[in-house]
Amino acid sequence: MSDRKDLVQRFYKEVFENGNVDAVDDLVTENAVEHQAPPPGFVRKPGREGIKDECRVYIEAFKPMSVQVHEQYEDGDTVITRATFTGTHSGQFGPLPATGKTAAVEAIDITRYEGDKAAEHWGLIDAVAMLTALGVIPPME
Repeated sequence: MSDRKDLVQRFYKEVFENGNVDAVDDLVTENAVEHQAPPPGFVRKPGREGIKDECRVYIEAFKPMSVQVHEQYEDGDTVITRATFTGTHSGQFGPLPATGKTAAVEAIDITRYEGDKAAEHWGLIDAVAMLTALGVIPPME
């Protein structure tokens, strides 16, 4: 496994599983750019501080959270990761009050590095599956 693949997994472990948002300081450049759509009702600030704030939204809304990495690919300065994020909806998430339900959400993350720090991130999550698991929308037939 490459060092950058390890860095992605360290981010998942430290930040999302352990709730250590301060680890972002060691893993992300100061002026990093987040391209993923923000959570509902969240107004994103630029750079690393905005990323920390956004991570807090997910950590507070889905405790405990675990991340299972299925595949990773590296091409130059970029790592592509397919993973499942699983968490219990135990806190407010945008307009949604806690449901106590567990959601497993498939995600694809593309992370571009400058040296040993993430400089850009693009992410896609299966929001329909998450909203279905939380009971917000009915299952598709």
